[in-house]
Amino acid sequence: MIKKLSLLLLLLVVYGVGNIYYQVNRSELTDTSTTASDGSSWHLQDRCAASKNLVTGPTNGAWYHTVSPNEAFASERTHTFPYTCNLIELLGQPKDALQAKVIHRTLDGLPAIYNIATRDRDEIFVLGGVTGKTEWCEKNSDECATGAYVAKVNAHTLKIEWRKSLHNAKDKGEWDYPGAIGVHGNGYVYVVNGYRIYKIDPQTGQLLSSNDLPTAPNQPQGDTAYNGFNILSDGNLVMKSLTRIKGSNADSIIALLFRYANDVPSTIAVIEPENLQLVSQVKVQEPVLGRISNTLFEGNEYVYVGGFDNLFRFKYAHNKIELDSNWGPVRYRFNNQKPAPAPGIMNGYVVIQNNFQIAQDALSVTVISQKDSNISHRITPFEHSGILPGSLQFSLPTIDAENMRIYSYDMLENELVALDFDEEKGLSVAWRVEQRSLSFGAVLGPKDKRVFVLEDSDSALPISARLVWRDANTGQELLRSNLLSTAPGMPITPGFDGTFYYVSSLQGRLTELSVVPANFKGDQLTELIE
Repeated sequence: MIKKLSLLLLLLVVYGVGNIYYQVNRSELTDTSTTASDGSSWHLQDRCAASKNLVTGPTNGAWYHTVSPNEAFASERTHTFPYTCNLIELLGQPKDALQAKVIHRTLDGLPAIYNIATRDRDEIFVLGGVTGKTEWCEKNSDECATGAYVAKVNAHTLKIEWRKSLHNAKDKGEWDYPGAIGVHGNGYVYVVNGYRIYKIDPQTGQLLSSNDLPTAPNQPQGDTAYNGFNILSDGNLVMKSLTRIKGSNADSIIALLFRYANDVPSTIAVIEPENLQLVSQVKVQEPVLGRISNTLFEGNEYVYVGGFDNLFRFKYAHNKIELDSNWGPVRYRFNNQKPAPAPGIMNGYVVIQNNFQIAQDALSVTVISQKDSNISHRITPFEHSGILPGSLQFSLPTIDAENMRIYSYDMLENELVALDFDEEKGLSVAWRVEQRSLSFGAVLGPKDKRVFVLEDSDSALPISARLVWRDANTGQELLRSNLLSTAPGMPITPGFDGTFYYVSSLQGRLTELSVVPANFKGDQLTELIE
């Protein structure tokens, strides 16, 4: 009984039932790190060879050729970003004498910002208006948003070039849940939000096409939301639905955590990219809380979906998606654990962890063979960690497929672990450190000299955090930013020149973080790149 009461109290604090969380005074979240005074010339040269040598542009593949075409880089959702550098490469300093600090520039006026994508070197595309209680004023203006919008930010000047509203979900009482923004291999920007999908001209912000997605039967359209999308090898988009309880007015993450209809199966929808028409759809046998992943394996294209209890595989070919009855389903959730955020792909294996919602039982990580679903390995790395009861993680584990390494972390257990995977021996802990995060991590740098970047929340209430760079081989902390405002479950997105973009939905703020030598002064940006 004491444990259950403690969990309930923690829920009230972290999620802000009754809008406690979302009514935090924005003036209390002042950013305290060193601010770069002028960044107009910051990206004109690039200190990171991997991004400097990158030729941006359209591709014949799924995603645009850029550093971060979406929040996870690829449809496999590894969160490994190949066009990035480690700190030694970026600073030209030896590891044993690394002297660095983090400076930042901030851009306000992006209320309820959720995630971003890069395109060309001077382009950042923002999805906002889709988290929490965004009615900070009575009308849609620079300081507030009543529904989803997309904005273009100039990466050189960090100024908004245009901002376009997409849908007034708040006014209609619809579930305004974060979907995602991404840049397709064809060069256009796509957004999924609520039950709608949008195609946007990256130069002007003109809405080129939009369409409704399949929704739950016998319920208002606004009870259905699609949390993200992927792109298949033929360029079609794939996404899956969520449904809140019929008659509920709960919004954003609150609806998913407390008013989710766990008796309504999710729909996987395939959409063609030109006019956004439905190509194929299929029901999942279970409701699906997290995002989905897709990959090509041994000549076939598969979509992996973490249901309430089981991991399912769907096969896609010739504009049709259907359940793969020759694989799985594989049980990954047991007892008092909760469902998964999203699966990720690690070469010939699928990685999934549970406890997207707060759970009494410890989080487990399961690795399943794509070739044979009867081959699986499982570990529970936080079973005896932390002092808070329960387990919680919004984000999927970060995967370094080249090194067969998985990074998993639990917000309530206040730990981060690096897990090594061996096809014969299974999973083992390489290192563990204290670190508290609900957000997505990022792997950067060359294969043998990786750096892992993740936020470290200042407290159990995820409204402020520091970004931490770690040596991926040892877990050693290399660098830490000063305190930044944040919100639960936010993506951390790499940019050109070794920068990172960090969002705060509470403040409507986009922050650009840059690693510089320790003796660098905030007004010397041009000296650094000369």
